[in-house]
Formats: sequence, structure tokens, C-alpha cells
Amino acid sequence: MAVVLIAAGGTIASRPRPDGAVAVALSGADLVARAGLDPAAVELVDMARGPSWSLAADDMAAIARAAVERSGRAPVVVTHGTDTLEETAFLAWLLGGTRPVAFTGAMRHDAHPEPDGPANLRAAVALAEAGVDGPVVHLAGESHHARWATKTDTTAVTSFRSVGGSGVPAPPPPAGGRLVTAVAEVRSHVGVDAGVVDWHLDRGARGVVVQGTGTGNVHGGLVPGIERALAAGVPVVVASRCATGAVAPVYGGPGGLHELAALGCIPAGDLPAHKARLALWVALGADDRPEAVRAWFAALLG
Repeated sequence: MAVVLIAAGGTIASRPRPDGAVAVALSGADLVARAGLDPAAVELVDMARGPSWSLAADDMAAIARAAVERSGRAPVVVTHGTDTLEETAFLAWLLGGTRPVAFTGAMRHDAHPEPDGPANLRAAVALAEAGVDGPVVHLAGESHHARWATKTDTTAVTSFRSVGGSGVPAPPPPAGGRLVTAVAEVRSHVGVDAGVVDWHLDRGARGVVVQGTGTGNVHGGLVPGIERALAAGVPVVVASRCATGAVAPVYGGPGGLHELAALGCIPAGDLPAHKARLALWVALGADDRPEAVRAWFAALLG
């Protein structure tokens, strides 16, 4: 059975330009050749060949859906830029649950004296052929389930780690037939005010994720905007900028998660803001009523 290789750009497919900057230059066929794979044993799907930091929401959704849809028929490997690799892998898990997909990439470009892309791709193909429990991120000889996979260092070859948990998680709640990607991500910080939330609402945001501090506390200046979002039926999910641990409704006062939860905000549990945003895409697509979104998150977080 041929392995399906979905090639989605990134450093694994990059080489230096004349000006010294690194840019995506290789096709899926080039990656197969660099890794020494048998082209006859690989079904190539070239998608979104630009840098992963500039993926459009529709591009990310298309990659995740393609991986999930094909994984029921053949082993699937996705090559992807590492900047947002964990997000596409996480979205594939939300959409496909236990569907086996091996995501991989590279931290060193193709012309580096010691490129890691070819070895990562060979290992990911072997892993996909052997079978995996749901989407995994595999680089530098290590596999991390998409629920936990996190890029932890800007340049280290062993950047990816399982953060917040390990092993195979319980399957996510059912996804609907669509995604609602008009979800804003807002960061709480000293001096921020409600205008940033209003700006997103004025531009059609259907959901808001706020990255708070500590146990999920948000600067009081954001609270009027959050209240306006909730009054308009726009779900607001609150995460933390901390690397580990779950948010908790401990603190009262303006912006404390205890007060925000009483207003109707949804705690993100241990999800970082960027993964909570993807979860909100899926929750809104399944049923966009605020009470349904709350129930969906409760089921996801257990």
C-alpha cells in the first residue's frame, strides 16, 4: 500500500536564496528524492507550499481535512513548517480523532551541512506504515500526540515536546461539517483596553479567545469588551500564557477568572490560546449556540 505524502512546505522544503534568506523551494517529489524513498510507493499531494507562519485559515483546514480523509485508506504523512505544525496536527485530531497521521518537518533547511528533514521524513513514513494512535508529531526520533505536541525552542532540532500531558488522550467531541474560523485571539497585558475586543467584533468575529495570565486572569481593561461580546452571543474562551497547568476560577475582582466565569466566559482548561482558538473553530462549526459551545469544551477537557 502506497504512503500518502501531503507536502505543505516549511523548512523541510527550504533552501537559501541568493540573498542568504531561506525560503520554500522544494516540491513533494524533491522531498521524496532527498529522503531516498521509492517514488512508486508514495502518493504525492502538494499543498500550501509557502511558509507555515503565513498559512491562511482555509489552507490549514484543507491540510488537516486532507490528512484525516486519506488516513482511512492508507498511511498518511504530512510535511509541514514547524512554526504552526502543532496547530495543523491538533486540528487534524479535533476533526479526525483516532485517525492515524504522522506529521513531520525540519529545523534545518535542505542545504544545511546536517539537514534533519530527510531522516525525519523516513522515520515518519515508517511510523505511519506501522500505525499510530491518532495524529502525532514526529521529529528527531520522538513522537508526540497532537493533543500535547508543542514547539518549545526557536532553533533546537529537538524542539518538540509533549506539554501538559502525554500518551493517547480520550477522543475529542464530534466535529460538525464545517469550521467557523472567524475567531479572534486577544492577549491580556498591562495597559490593554476593551477597544481591541471591539475592533474584532466590528469585523465579524464569531468567537474570542483571550490569553490571560496565571490561572486565567485578564486585565480589567478588557472586561467591558468581553461583556459586549457575551451580550452579542459571541463565546469568549479564556486561556493562560503559562506553559503548563490549567486555568481555574480562583480570583475575584475585575478580570479574575472567577468573575469572568460568572459572566459566561468558558475556561480553556490546559489548552494554550492558539490551540483553544482551533478548538473554538470546531465547536462553533458543530453548534454555535453559546451553551452548546460551553458543553463542547467541557466534553473536550473532560
